[in-house]
Amino acid sequence: MRQEPCRKKPCMDDSGGTPGAPSAPGGLKDRLMTLKDSLLGAFGLMMVAVTLASGLNYLFTIIMTRMLDASGEFSSFNSLNSIFLIVIMGALSVQTVITKYVAEFEVTGDREKVRLLLRRFSRWLLFLGGGVILLSVAAAWPLSSALHLDSPLFVVILGTSVAITMYLTLPNGLLQGEQRWLALGGAQMSVAGLRILFGVALVAAGLGVYGALSAATIAGLLVAGVIIYIFRDMFRGPVSEDPAFRPSGALKALIPVAVAIFLVIFMTQIDVVLVKALRGAAAADHYSYAAVAGKAVLFFPEGVSLVMFPRVSAMRERGEPTRGVLALSLGAATALVGVVVAFYAAFPAFTAKFFAGDKGKYVLDIKGPGGISFVALFGIVMAVFALVKLLAFYHLALDRKSFIVIYALAACLQVAGIFLFHGTLPQVQVVMLVVGGVLLLVNLLLAFREGAGPGFSDQAEMPIT
Repeated sequence: MRQEPCRKKPCMDDSGGTPGAPSAPGGLKDRLMTLKDSLLGAFGLMMVAVTLASGLNYLFTIIMTRMLDASGEFSSFNSLNSIFLIVIMGALSVQTVITKYVAEFEVTGDREKVRLLLRRFSRWLLFLGGGVILLSVAAAWPLSSALHLDSPLFVVILGTSVAITMYLTLPNGLLQGEQRWLALGGAQMSVAGLRILFGVALVAAGLGVYGALSAATIAGLLVAGVIIYIFRDMFRGPVSEDPAFRPSGALKALIPVAVAIFLVIFMTQIDVVLVKALRGAAAADHYSYAAVAGKAVLFFPEGVSLVMFPRVSAMRERGEPTRGVLALSLGAATALVGVVVAFYAAFPAFTAKFFAGDKGKYVLDIKGPGGISFVALFGIVMAVFALVKLLAFYHLALDRKSFIVIYALAACLQVAGIFLFHGTLPQVQVVMLVVGGVLLLVNLLLAFREGAGPGFSDQAEMPIT
């Protein structure tokens, strides 16, 4: 059920301000609060938080390159970590759907629907997490053999980490939907920081890859517990059934969201897995050292996506145009990835050494087309996919689904291209650059067509009888 534009709350302009609202008092605190609530202020806040969290995550990976120094140990960890990212980022469709519903319910003032939604998803995610752990046990031996891993227990630990992180999408979705950027940023930084603390301690204790993989599980459990305790009133006590809202209908909304997010993450992570399978451990190690630097580019504009998605969802609910938010989001994301890629190109030796230590010398020996450094080429490719990811979230915020077919076709072409052209490591990146560049151009044309899709979120709403 669509609400009339601006029925419950005053309209927001594209910069996040409220037209006609009285000016904020001149105090520093009031000015900071006004800035925080604006679109640009939210961008800045989340970009700082996500950059710090991503930096901590990459610091963890860099530390592991030093601590996991036995032959094939780091590539085993990196391959499993790539699978973790593919699966868990696909599972973030849960957070995306919760964010969308919460953002829209905030517009219409339906607080009780939020509590009902959280209760149902909490129960479903607990059952799903148990299923994931059982599946990881069943798949442990065949998967460890296919990926040339030293132990099937690696897969079980990975499955447990996936289950815990999947549940963490529930409280994070609540924070994002309510646009509580300080709390959301703090949660992300806490998970990343605790992962380093526990990971280093466990690996130093002699647990090796076991400890590196287990760190995410422990960190996720602690942060999820704290958030749920703080918002415990949303998770306890009786909740009224709403005849106009069926939480089970929201499960249908998960399908297009899950497919879209999975495809984006698949295209940015499957290359590491394929290189290990097609080229062997030595080449995979060299590729992984470059990937640590290159894939860092993906995370710099993550804060832009986190802010843009609930903002566009709420504006759609009020019937407001969203092109201005899209333009600002693309501009901010392009500026961020552009600065990082330019740094990689200007200082490839420093970049390789910073991310891979002494092993960065293997990356410097690899040159792409025209003599470009492999690190810079990797950064360019990931910059393109960062914008592709941003556009996917914009489409989802407007309830569009047809773009998913284009992403699926691109993913198939990328895998086929890597299988055909992997004679050198730069060839893999050239395949990804061609596929990503075409995908970006097509989606830019689609994105600037104003108008929403039919509305998958309406599937959870039903008329009151």
